[in-house]
Amino acid sequence: MVEIVFLGSGGGRFITITQFRPTGGFFINSSKRIYVDPGPGALVRAWRYKVDPRKIDVLFVSHRHTDHCNDAEIMVEGMTVGVTKKRGTLIASKSVVYGDENHTPAVSKYHLDSLEEVHIPNPGERIQLGEDEMTITPTVHSDPTAIGFILKTRLGKIGYIPDTEYFEELKKIYDGVRLLIASVTRPTNMKIPYHLCTEDVIYMLKDMKQKPEMLIMSHIGMKMHFANPYKEAKFIENVTGVKTLVAKEGFKVKMEKTDIKLRTLRPAREL
Repeated sequence: MVEIVFLGSGGGRFITITQFRPTGGFFINSSKRIYVDPGPGALVRAWRYKVDPRKIDVLFVSHRHTDHCNDAEIMVEGMTVGVTKKRGTLIASKSVVYGDENHTPAVSKYHLDSLEEVHIPNPGERIQLGEDEMTITPTVHSDPTAIGFILKTRLGKIGYIPDTEYFEELKKIYDGVRLLIASVTRPTNMKIPYHLCTEDVIYMLKDMKQKPEMLIMSHIGMKMHFANPYKEAKFIENVTGVKTLVAKEGFKVKMEKTDIKLRTLRPAREL
């Protein structure tokens, strides 16, 4: 069994500062324990849903924007048990490790030195993670170093599309994944640069030869939040035939050999 737990479903500046939707990213429990895009509140939400940061093996950070990387350093401290043990792997964009013209690095040298492995991969590179293999995927985003991934597990492939605008290769890159997690920031007819909207996802799915069994929309922006993302998900599902759901805090997905099961977790701790 492969499990994914969502510690939030929000994205963008205004959702982040209001926390109308939490921005904690998500967690994959497969042959390795992988935490993805630890935005603001990731540490607190992780503990709330029994994701112990001291047991995380891999931290994946797609790019150096606050809603994706804010809690990266504290999650590294968790992985390394308060920087007392050299362990854990960081997989991150160049901007996360080196910064860019607008941002300082999201992870200090002190934290980088505490890790066993640091990967700053380019699209197409493959990284072995226990029994699983992660292939790095490209984006078209305002942070040009932003990366996504396809994780090949014993039960099939999981695809993650972080912030990106639509480009033709997307439908080929993610063709054949069982579960697709996509950052769908904007609703129908509200497209903006560097982000996906509802129509983009429909174009992508309709042109896939082997469509995913399930699409989970995440990184919901303020416009999508108030436009009703559940209605947008239903529209995508009706047009493409792909079961489409909206992530939320505590949303748990279990990939099994024959199907994908869903449930909503109760918090283990109150905030």
